[in-house]
Amino acid sequence: MQFFVYFTMIEGKRMNPPTPEGMAKLGKFMEKSFESDTIVSTGKLPQKVTQIELSKGEISISDGPFVEGKELIPGFTVIRTDTKEEAIEWARELRECMGDGVIKLAQLSGTSQDDMKM
Repeated sequence: MQFFVYFTMIEGKRMNPPTPEGMAKLGKFMEKSFESDTIVSTGKLPQKVTQIELSKGEISISDGPFVEGKELIPGFTVIRTDTKEEAIEWARELRECMGDGVIKLAQLSGTSQDDMKM
């Protein structure tokens, strides 16, 4: 099972970076997660994106930003676990490293390269 783990900006709230202790804990946690192959990918989504639209047979391409600040996903991780409970535990531990805030977890559906190897 794969899960999209992310957080969004909260309108009117400034995000505080993790404490130095939290950063050290986060570094060890992420290293453990990469070594165990729990993390599939991680990164951030920019506010500026390219939009490709097909309308009445015509393609138009335009650059954003199209995402409002409150919808911005500044950081995400795709993880692989055997159960939703394991994914929740992983996200809980990540949130504890980062400090106060909200993390959201969404199970991905579809086919991955891993599925094709079976």
